[in-house]
Amino acid sequence: MINVQHLFRNLIRPGAFRIPKSVSVNGGIDATISGRIDGHVRGNVKTTGKLIISENASIKGHVYATDLVIYGKVFGDVYISNKAYVTTKAYVKGDVNAMILEIEEGAVVEGAIRKNIQAVQQSEEPVVALPVTESTHSSTAAIVPPPHPEEEQRSSWF
Repeated sequence: MINVQHLFRNLIRPGAFRIPKSVSVNGGIDATISGRIDGHVRGNVKTTGKLIISENASIKGHVYATDLVIYGKVFGDVYISNKAYVTTKAYVKGDVNAMILEIEEGAVVEGAIRKNIQAVQQSEEPVVALPVTESTHSSTAAIVPPPHPEEEQRSSWF
């Protein structure tokens, strides 16, 4: 189990970025250092370090990081190259891709969970997939990515 207090202690230090609770960012964040988001971000967040999304924070965009701890809300796909920790108060509306994933009971993840980190490029046009077969005939199938609306209301299966 990941020691969250240890992550907090090691993250809040000189050289790490922090988006305060009272700040909203319209646009992406691209950093090579660790960081913590307490405010709101409308855009992709990319860091090669650790990222903490606090309980009051929300991100409307994709998240890319080495390690991640989510307490708040993410409306987009998550790509973590090492370890992701989704706490009991977290809400993720999108796919979670991580090598190691820990989800607490009570967390909400509305999307697929995958053990990989490669970001899938989403385009406006359908993607054509060619099946690998030994026959001389080849066929194509159009794959259309599902719509990804940004809903801020939690839904429940119960």
